[in-house]
Amino acid sequence: MNIFKKLFKDTDESSYKNDADENLRLATCILLIEVSKSDDDFDLDEQKKIRSLIKSNFNLSDIQIEHLFTLSKDTHNEMTSLYEWTDIINNDCSYEQKLTIIGFMWDIAFTDERLDKYEDYTIRKVCDLIHVKHVDFINLKNQRTI
Repeated sequence: MNIFKKLFKDTDESSYKNDADENLRLATCILLIEVSKSDDDFDLDEQKKIRSLIKSNFNLSDIQIEHLFTLSKDTHNEMTSLYEWTDIINNDCSYEQKLTIIGFMWDIAFTDERLDKYEDYTIRKVCDLIHVKHVDFINLKNQRTI
């Protein structure tokens, strides 16, 4: 059985409405946006990379991807804390799924082929909030380094 079944299951219009699944997708997308914006440069390449990760892992239609991305950006702009979103990850994801999300965050950080200290800090902070071990933080960073 695929360990990412809950996070990356096939979706159709009816299952997309499922609040728990939608909140998990929203939380993941918000964390990707958080790392992208952490260096004060939410550039188009990073936005394309986030959409690409959504498309390849969430099996959503293009319309659903745009809805999720827009909702995530709007929510991110209004939020004051990561806690609400990391709490969803903590409650709904296995450790392996958390590692996948952190790997995606590294993919976003390395999109521009350089790592900003604020991107590194943001990913480290999220790792702490979702209880990912430091050794796994480092291993994922090294695996994703360009």
